[in-house]
Amino acid sequence: MLYELAHTLQTKMPWLWEGVETLNGMVCGWKIGDGRDLQSCLPEGMRIADVNDACRLADFFARQPEESFKWFRPHGFDVETMRKLLGRKSYIIYVQEEDGEIVGYAFLRCFANGKSFLGKMVDVNHQGKGVCTTLCKVGMDLATRTGFRMFESINKENIGSMKASQKACDVIVVEELDNGDLLIEDKPRKI
Repeated sequence: MLYELAHTLQTKMPWLWEGVETLNGMVCGWKIGDGRDLQSCLPEGMRIADVNDACRLADFFARQPEESFKWFRPHGFDVETMRKLLGRKSYIIYVQEEDGEIVGYAFLRCFANGKSFLGKMVDVNHQGKGVCTTLCKVGMDLATRTGFRMFESINKENIGSMKASQKACDVIVVEELDNGDLLIEDKPRKI
């Protein structure tokens, strides 16, 4: 229900949606901080992205084949959209790099109610090499560190994404959504 309300506001009343986004960003920004502290918990080769990465991220998405977007369409992938998202306080966007090239992209979309949603994409030439699992583990670490619960929606047919989440976290299926996705909550792995 909340999802439908948000979608309605976003499409039918964008001015109101922007106000909600601004307020949400203020609350989340207070909780998250400026991001410098978060960089210290990232593994080698991974970093928090900033507004200067907008062009590189748009290029990363442009290099991916169409089938990479079958289950991943959380936002636009152009430079303007990336700049906008990178400037929002409610997003923690991080990248995995190899030889100066972005090979993995992930974000935590945070909400004032204490929930966050993980989105992730791995370069087509780096899939199956553990990048997605690392992105999930880092997302869980960032969510835990900032005090957010972490959720994902993963299509039942997207086995690779689900396996990566299961390797990195304890996964609880919350519900099956109308579009065939599973809403899952990720929890830190119990040792």
